[in-house]
Amino acid sequence: MANFVRLVVLVLVLVLAAASLLVAGGAPGHAATVLKYSNWLPVGNVMREKVVEPWIAEVAKVTNGSVKIEMLPKVIGSVPAQFDVARDAQADITIFVNGYTPGRFDVMEVAELPFMCDNAELYAAVVNNFYRTHLAQYGEYRGVHPLSVFVIGTGQLFNNKRPIRALADIKGLKLRSPQPGVTQSLNLLGAVPVSKPASELYELLSSGVIDGTLLVPESVGSFKLIDSLPYATIVPGALYNTILTLGINEDKWAALSRENQDAITRISDDLFARAVGRAYLDGDRVTWEAMRKGGKSIETASPELVAEVRQALKPVETAWIEKARKRGVADPQKLIDDLRADIAAASK
Repeated sequence: MANFVRLVVLVLVLVLAAASLLVAGGAPGHAATVLKYSNWLPVGNVMREKVVEPWIAEVAKVTNGSVKIEMLPKVIGSVPAQFDVARDAQADITIFVNGYTPGRFDVMEVAELPFMCDNAELYAAVVNNFYRTHLAQYGEYRGVHPLSVFVIGTGQLFNNKRPIRALADIKGLKLRSPQPGVTQSLNLLGAVPVSKPASELYELLSSGVIDGTLLVPESVGSFKLIDSLPYATIVPGALYNTILTLGINEDKWAALSRENQDAITRISDDLFARAVGRAYLDGDRVTWEAMRKGGKSIETASPELVAEVRQALKPVETAWIEKARKRGVADPQKLIDDLRADIAAASK
């Protein structure tokens, strides 16, 4: 009888131990996969707080704790080098800005051309789908598996010198450029482009290196630049959009089970892209409200000015077509037309 009791107790102990392991996130011998995320988004950034952090929590949930993402305390490497950080497995996951490495994502730049779309939520999802169906074949993300390809808020013009009411008002302004296409646009508009990441804006403005920047409105607020950039010019249709990508090292992705890959894909892709676009639209409204309360200038470009800018920036599209051909795109104009058709269809 005593032996029987001891056997029952032993069985109960083993059952409780197994249950404890399952609650902790895995079965015996199957520890959770922990992926390192290289973060460069500051505390208070709308994408970090409203999208990235909830997504990290959701990954653990949809994989039943078998995949967890650890946000590292500081960025690995530099912000412009984040694609390399993921590709070379210095970290497993990161968000990188395509335009911070000129010449690397030339075909992808089709989605950054002037006057494509000024609705971030709509366009983010369009760009993600357009990448999957039209652009992935060109292999510009080789070494990194894109979990979501998206745009953030619409890029607009901010400066600390004067309101922009005519092309002449832009000439001579030293303006920060986030990507190659914008650099070309600024040259065509008579400004002086300075290519730097957004994280350096405060120092560049306070030291007088630049007079302003092309930037999404949300970031003017989250980077605490409202007092440094008292003049805002909204250009309907958008002077540009910036592509960002949530990417994971290809080998790390391949090592995950198909079940976990599918679960993570379902909460990434379009859902992640739309969430980013929506978050930036909300953030834009916060910035506009803060600028108005602070007595700053917010003006919408007149139809006449928009027409002048469109005409001045036509060479940007021509230059991209030539660049895309060199990258193996047989019919670059068709890519442009297909993208505009997708935008029109999503807008209905």
